[in-house]
Amino acid sequence: MMATERPGTGGEKRALRCQEARVMLMGFLDGELSPQEVRQIEDHLAVCVDCRSEERAYRRLGKVTEEMIEAGRPSANADVAWAGIYSRIERRIGWFLTWAGLTVLTLFGLWQMINGFLLDASAPLALRVGTGGLLAGGVILLISFVRERLFHRRTERYREVQR
Repeated sequence: MMATERPGTGGEKRALRCQEARVMLMGFLDGELSPQEVRQIEDHLAVCVDCRSEERAYRRLGKVTEEMIEAGRPSANADVAWAGIYSRIERRIGWFLTWAGLTVLTLFGLWQMINGFLLDASAPLALRVGTGGLLAGGVILLISFVRERLFHRRTERYREVQR
């Protein structure tokens, strides 16, 4: 344990020990110490290799942390950032409305086809069976696709990765 002596007020000597210096170190780096405490810790760091090494490590850590914070911040141009957000929201709403409309039209068309064509006894049986099979196959494929997309979205491993 290293101790530095510094003349204090009233002619007495004040020794700053490593343990005290380490407690004060973060306050020193953040500029929170009084001028007297700053002198004490500077004197201690001038003679104590261990505490000086710890001080340098904290400074490097602070620099790396600040660089990480700066890298993670959005661009300074907030209008560009908001335009991107609005664009994504508009696209999602647009796709949702498109799919909703397409679903309604498809269901209506299927209903009309079932009522008007498949149940019409005057249409040839082979044509009705073939058209019914085509419709049933399309519906099964559509359901399979939607189910797979929903399942894939829930189990996506890289869902949280920003691109």
